[in-house]
Amino acid sequence: MHKGSKIGRFFKNLWATLCRRCHYVLLGIPFVLVLAGITLNIVSVIRINQILDGQTFQYAAELYENNKMKYRKLTVLSKALNQADESAPRSLPDGLDLEKVQTIHEGLAEKEASTNLNSRRGQTTDSESGDLWLDCYSSTAFYRAYGYIDKTEQGAVDRAEIVGVGGEYATLHPFRYESGGFLQTVDGDKYAIVLNTQMAWNLFHSYEVLGADVELNGVMYQVVGVVNDGDDMLAEATGVTKPRAYIQFDQLANLANGGIIPHGEQETENYVKPENLGVTCYETLLTDPINNIAYNDLVAVLSENLGYSEDGNTTMEIINNTDRFFITKLYSKYFPLKGSISRIDGIQVPYYERSARLAEEYVVFWAEVIFVSSVVIICGLCAIYSTFHGRKTKHARPTEDEEETTAPSKEKKIQLFSIKNHDKPIEKVLTSF
Repeated sequence: MHKGSKIGRFFKNLWATLCRRCHYVLLGIPFVLVLAGITLNIVSVIRINQILDGQTFQYAAELYENNKMKYRKLTVLSKALNQADESAPRSLPDGLDLEKVQTIHEGLAEKEASTNLNSRRGQTTDSESGDLWLDCYSSTAFYRAYGYIDKTEQGAVDRAEIVGVGGEYATLHPFRYESGGFLQTVDGDKYAIVLNTQMAWNLFHSYEVLGADVELNGVMYQVVGVVNDGDDMLAEATGVTKPRAYIQFDQLANLANGGIIPHGEQETENYVKPENLGVTCYETLLTDPINNIAYNDLVAVLSENLGYSEDGNTTMEIINNTDRFFITKLYSKYFPLKGSISRIDGIQVPYYERSARLAEEYVVFWAEVIFVSSVVIICGLCAIYSTFHGRKTKHARPTEDEEETTAPSKEKKIQLFSIKNHDKPIEKVLTSF
């Protein structure tokens, strides 16, 4: 019987020890959760800032606006007829071309004049009041490229992305220049070319290549600048860092003809003119004195002149670049369970737009991490508060004074019992004990 009580006491003490240790571990979990939540919050904020810092092409409005006028950058992506030889795509009846771009430009000019006039009534106007607006357009082809210095070949790129641009492309795309500048929009050399850093390195193993020559489909172009159009993780994932060059938009037609420029009777049905090319991307920087009035103006111009409909259109997509990374915009775009895939099949998405869409997904992910970690922090703080203001464990180790009070020794038991039963016969005392 005595041996059995020792075994029982051993297991009882073992269970109490395990309970105490579990209790202490559980007491520490809220502190770990709070620390983990704070760490995740900090990491998420850092990652979001890093991602957004790489999206420089989305901030043209913020760079251009002043304290008197807000601006908004908008993009129109349009379908075009892709070619088997990867030359510049041709225009479609419902898509954009040079003539339609000019129509949009004229329509926006009227809208901008009206918008600025109404927004400035009763105000003093001056040259800095924000009446400037810009637009540009582009399309893309792919060719094999060769690099030459003093007529000596330096390198080649099997499949280079050649972007034909027009309008104020450089202003709406704030490049970081490694050397030189961008294409001149007025009285510029039509055989000038601007390389991105990857193209320059693949062809010449250097960024200081101003004056060098690049051959595309039999046409020679002179390098006037080298730009860095992205080098972060998203740029690598979305093809931003692939070899790329920029030429005048009309030169896409020249390349499609192999550099041959027929005259008069020599023109054939196969001869490609600039007006035959499809404009796959149109961008504009409009004044926005009232939030989103620029967007409404663009939609109105497209609707009035090209029959565009936001609900029924299948060849054009409008992108509101400014403020696109705001959490409210991202929530309405991606939830519930939405994606960034274009709703128009076959549309050509420029490399910087692909990067922006992936950036949106990353921002949504890290915003979710911030939300979850914030909930974890709140729960952890509540648990800590409950710990310091709640009950102690019933398995707490007793102190020496408590042991003496709650668990008297056998000798003390006999003494107490003897004092209590001193007037009883010894037989009854022993029996009771």
